[in-house]
Amino acid sequence: MSAKSETGPPVAPQNERNVNALFRAMHTATAAESDAQARLDTLTRVIAGHIVADVCSIYIRRPGDFFELYASEGLKPEAVHVTRLHMSEGLVGHVARRQEPLVTAEAPLHPDFVYRPETGEEKLHSFLGVPLIRAAKVLGVLVLQNKVPRIYTDEEIGAALAVAGLLAEIAASGELLGKEETATVSEVLRLPDRLVGTPVVSGVAFGRAVLHDAPLAHHKSFAADKGAELERLEDGLQSVRKSVDDLLADEGLSGVSREVLEAYRLFAYDRGWKERLRTHVFAGLTAEAAVERVKAENRARLSQARDPYLRERLHDLDDLSHRLLRHLSGEAEARPRALTEPSIIVAHSMGPADLLEYDRSFVKGLVLVEASEVSHAAIVARALEIPMVSGADGALERIFDGDRVAIDGEAGEINIRPTDDVFEAYRVRRELQSKRQAQFAAERDLPTVTRDGVEVELYMNAGLAIDMPHLETTGAKGVGLFRTELQFLIGDQLPRPAAQEKLYAGILKDAGGRPVVFRTADLGGDKAAAYMRGAAEGNPAMGWRGLRLSVDRPGLMRPQLRALLAAAAPGELNIMFPMVTLVSEIEAARALLDREIALRRRRGRPLPERIRVGAMIETPAAAWRAGEIARAVDFVSIGGNDLAQFYFAADRESPAMQRRYDPINAGFLAFLQTVIERVAETGRPLTYCGEQAADPLMATALIGIGVRRFSLPATAVGWFRRLVRGLDAGLFSEWLTTELAANRRDLRDAVRARLEHLGAPLPEGR
Repeated sequence: MSAKSETGPPVAPQNERNVNALFRAMHTATAAESDAQARLDTLTRVIAGHIVADVCSIYIRRPGDFFELYASEGLKPEAVHVTRLHMSEGLVGHVARRQEPLVTAEAPLHPDFVYRPETGEEKLHSFLGVPLIRAAKVLGVLVLQNKVPRIYTDEEIGAALAVAGLLAEIAASGELLGKEETATVSEVLRLPDRLVGTPVVSGVAFGRAVLHDAPLAHHKSFAADKGAELERLEDGLQSVRKSVDDLLADEGLSGVSREVLEAYRLFAYDRGWKERLRTHVFAGLTAEAAVERVKAENRARLSQARDPYLRERLHDLDDLSHRLLRHLSGEAEARPRALTEPSIIVAHSMGPADLLEYDRSFVKGLVLVEASEVSHAAIVARALEIPMVSGADGALERIFDGDRVAIDGEAGEINIRPTDDVFEAYRVRRELQSKRQAQFAAERDLPTVTRDGVEVELYMNAGLAIDMPHLETTGAKGVGLFRTELQFLIGDQLPRPAAQEKLYAGILKDAGGRPVVFRTADLGGDKAAAYMRGAAEGNPAMGWRGLRLSVDRPGLMRPQLRALLAAAAPGELNIMFPMVTLVSEIEAARALLDREIALRRRRGRPLPERIRVGAMIETPAAAWRAGEIARAVDFVSIGGNDLAQFYFAADRESPAMQRRYDPINAGFLAFLQTVIERVAETGRPLTYCGEQAADPLMATALIGIGVRRFSLPATAVGWFRRLVRGLDAGLFSEWLTTELAANRRDLRDAVRARLEHLGAPLPEGR
């Protein structure tokens, strides 16, 4: 290979060069000083010439869902603005309805073909139709036809799709059509629309859409002056930190929102983050390029994490990176936008600082493409009682700034530009939900006892200090699962025992005497910080993780046990070991705990008055030996999410796998019932943890097979209490026993029907 070929610019593939040449020709046509019709006529000639078609036609959508022939190269000129096809008619209507290309070598033989004599197309055979789509709306159809029967190549179809995409953009921009037609296109784009995402924070809200994400200015990659870039980086970091400190100085900020921002501030002041940025600047990158590079490294490190708590920390780091980039570009002063009316904030992702910078009196709802109920943005939204929906693909493409939007954070619905009757239905629903939330709050101290006298204990899951106020608001009996691994994953080194002790002591203080079960750090596999990287594993979910890693690396576990013992003294300490497979692992972990207890005694340090040790059953191997494991500990918890994953051999993070199995399955429930019975024989208490317990049908099935203690998300406690109080556990258990014996494959619909028959109060929309 010659030196010239190694150092010269890359050569684009031939098909890409052809499309680029076509785009240049289309740009020339649309930029010409002529009326709209002349520009359209020129465009059809240009497109037909480049794709080698006998006919090129552009149909534009008109009121009433008709598609009118607006320009054509090859059809009779008198057909233009005369030929019209409804969306239900012809091949053009077929393309518009399906919103996908149609290719046929013999158009007259297609069942949807409709002949229009004024077009003169009786001699045409081949047909390629491509929809003009923008914001998920069909604005028109591009048609290419040939006299000879032929199949269009993939290259030609790709070129037609690219052209259709560009035509849709310029049609919406007003560069292609006249004023009347452009107004019609605008009306089509603003038709009512609906998306369904993931419910995160319950409640109904409506207001004007405010698009939070804005493109940042382009920046160079390589620095001319490293010293100047380091200075810019330092200035940017100081500005970001000051902006967060200024938010914390707001006297109106309190409770959970303040605690979330305090946690966010730790990221902003993290020395490891700063040093990684400086390292890349020293390597020759600009400050902006260094931020982008570190952001990519963080994303690569955390995006594969299975634990939602860890994945959500990625959004905090992304948000900090965006804030720093805005300060470096000088755009930070323009943010946030001033709100003047009730608004729904729409963004790809968002950190807590950006959310809190908006005028909270006008923020009525939140739509994020990427977030979950454990994200900091969600936690703040929940604290501020802002309904939130996430995971709605296409939201940023289909919602325009200023659109009227109504969201239901319980059903996950997003109604875009709703009609007046839909809007009124949302208003009524909001009133009903407000009444229901008030009822849940009034019921928080009621006993969780079924109609036939069966007591069910409700605990909540947590993983951050900012989760703790939910204990008071929900009336949960305590924290049945506190995930401790986050501290180990957000920095560049092991957290010091003093920092761990401070966190755990704060959690116990916030619990106000209620029990808290601390699960030791479930590390390894997909949950590994940069400083603990080991050899790559083909199947990390079943690899060196959880208790296996902890007992092999006591340098990870012993400082955490030391911190827990110190934080809980002189009260009660509940420790739970994750991912238990063998009793020998529990014995090894207990030996480490005993060493730390003995060390504190020798040093004259106080110890908790009571230390209880538990095991989390998350594997079929542990479930099979549930009785033996229970006898080796003081209490047992079932990790339902992982246990179902291993039982069905189906990755719970895979959408395709989630559709293939349902935990409300006779085999899985019978398997769980065996585990429950074996633990019950030992007299040890058993808790069911995991998101499965937040599914009211699954939760009821679990009650039916004997579970009497649950730890579930705080958002589910209110309706769960009401469900329990309205359930006759004995009657339901008798029915479920019969169903399990019959080994019915699908029990979900049957469980729902049985609960309705028994009059149990199922949550709305479940």
